[in-house]
Amino acid sequence: MNEKIDLLIKNLKRRTFLPHYCENSQQAVQKVLELIPETASVGIGGSMTLKDMDIPNILQNRGNNVFSAGFTKNMTNEEIYKNAAFSDVYMTSVNAITTDGELINIDGRGNRVAAILYGPPVVIAVVGINKLVDNQCDAISRVRNIASPQNCIRLNKNTPCSITGKCHYCYPPQTICRSTVITHFPSSGKKFHIIIINEKIGY
Repeated sequence: MNEKIDLLIKNLKRRTFLPHYCENSQQAVQKVLELIPETASVGIGGSMTLKDMDIPNILQNRGNNVFSAGFTKNMTNEEIYKNAAFSDVYMTSVNAITTDGELINIDGRGNRVAAILYGPPVVIAVVGINKLVDNQCDAISRVRNIASPQNCIRLNKNTPCSITGKCHYCYPPQTICRSTVITHFPSSGKKFHIIIINEKIGY
């Protein structure tokens, strides 16, 4: 564990998050299974980190009821978003996290940040080391110039960043960067676990 991760964990605890350190994604999967009861319903926000770890399949195969767009069958996306927002546990990643322990997310629809802020009583964010930055300015730059362009490509969005790979601060209807949310502390009464993985995963 390096000094930046040590500092991050210290500051997350100070902010009343519940941090967990894992050396790799395999350890992180085991930590997820420890934290989520087999009987819990689980909402999953759009996350390549969780997809790369095969979390939706792993949870569903052991008996959890999983609500995740692109995974859950026989429901519209809107139905999935609503069920996810009122599940027992909500899982996501973050677009960026600062060494001071703040989470930065930029959303298009807003279902993910809404569930993080006012949704299930337990939130679990799984975060690769590639998302760790020094401050809020670096975090927003990372989202706009790394995460958002890749998400636009994945979602087949006709945005300038999907072509150039850099943010052009575009306007609707193209933009997916509609809300920027900085989470300084967990919302009142919420258990907010953050699993930090010492490897690059997701974007």
